[in-house]
Amino acid sequence: SPLTPVCEYVNMADDNNSYELHESVFNGDIRRVSALIRTCDVGKKDKHGNTPLHLAVMLGHKECIHLLLAHGAPVKVKNCNGWSPLAEAISFGDRQTISVLLRKLKLQSREHMETRRPDLVRALAQMGDFYMELKWDFQSWVPLVSRMLPSDICKIHKKGASIRLDTTLVDFNDMRWERGDISFLFTGSSKPSHSLTVLDNKLRVYQGVRHEETEAEIEDEVDILMSSDIVAAQMSTKQITFSRAQTGWIFRADKKV
Repeated sequence: SPLTPVCEYVNMADDNNSYELHESVFNGDIRRVSALIRTCDVGKKDKHGNTPLHLAVMLGHKECIHLLLAHGAPVKVKNCNGWSPLAEAISFGDRQTISVLLRKLKLQSREHMETRRPDLVRALAQMGDFYMELKWDFQSWVPLVSRMLPSDICKIHKKGASIRLDTTLVDFNDMRWERGDISFLFTGSSKPSHSLTVLDNKLRVYQGVRHEETEAEIEDEVDILMSSDIVAAQMSTKQITFSRAQTGWIFRADKKV
């Protein structure tokens, strides 16, 4: 469970007062928080990896939460235990706080993506066109279980500043998975609001990915968050390898696209 014990934060400020903002949030001193927030780094982590927003959420200090968010406190950042402020809010169980953090998370993610988008599109355009297959699967130390776990081969096509990703795994939940034929299209030359499209090749329908959800959709997402287990997922990249596709039975040669 998140909600890192906070009793240790009472004397966390060192001689240099490097954690003044953390201490003020811990004490719920909104006036001091308001004064410090103008000069302090709102995303700074303490020895536990907690930002001031982490502490405000864990302690239920709503005024501090709103003030920190108004000054750009990051919502996606995780502490040493792998929990984000949103995960802490879900554990705390206050619906209003969860809703506020979720909206801010979506806004920050969108702004971050738009900031990086020009560089991404430029890099794609400069990169050579290619086709590659990405195979992945789940493994278990329990005999025969690995054969029951889902796997997939994602096919990736790149041309110009556009990318298409084809996948057959549509959904996976509670040891059940659903197969289909889904494609994700990213068109770098299109406007941000029209650059991402999802295709269902079997049903022959498509849907553009919208940047903003309705109030009802946000509330539905909050319902799901509050009724689901909090999970911190990690993926090791140490064993990932890349190999060129080859042709020929006896005399193997790199395949040209």
